[in-house]
Amino acid sequence: MKASLDIKKQRSIALYGGSFDPVHGAHLEVAWTALENCDLDKVIFIPTAQSPLKKNAAMAADTDRVEMLRLATAEESRFEVDTCELERGGTSYTVDTVKAYQTAHEGCRLHWIIGADQFELLSQWRRIEEIASLVTFIVLRRPGHSIVESAVKGLRFVIIDAPLMQHSSTEIRALIAEGCSTADLLPPAVEAFICARELYTR
Repeated sequence: MKASLDIKKQRSIALYGGSFDPVHGAHLEVAWTALENCDLDKVIFIPTAQSPLKKNAAMAADTDRVEMLRLATAEESRFEVDTCELERGGTSYTVDTVKAYQTAHEGCRLHWIIGADQFELLSQWRRIEEIASLVTFIVLRRPGHSIVESAVKGLRFVIIDAPLMQHSSTEIRALIAEGCSTADLLPPAVEAFICARELYTR
């Protein structure tokens, strides 16, 4: 189900793209921190079909990644899931998603949530100056990555101190494959779904 937003009611939304393979607790903490610190009405989780900067495809099926996101966000009314990039297919370019939102939700303030590691790569994003003209980036501090003024023309960004991710999705998949507990890393409903579907096992 695509996110349904009433532009008369929504003043400010943040788009949060990623593979979410699987979505984990830190993803949710990042979204909550952005909500509270950036005066947002909604955070929209957008699972990618294929990231242009990541060579590996998602391990879980698209339908499973979407279901895990829906389970993880079900109890927060200000979280929504939009499958637009999966429906579009192919390589997921941020500019296509941002332009679609800008057209559909004229008058809303658009944001895009990224980590400091991704912020350093913005010059590699397709049509980044066009993206920069449409959104304000919400940048998460990351150990070992500095957040400095970018050479991208017109770039607007704010910095937030989100909780550090104890483990990445890649590391969580490895723990599951090894039979280790991930109870402290995943929302309970997501952990139950992974077990029931036997995802990420060897």
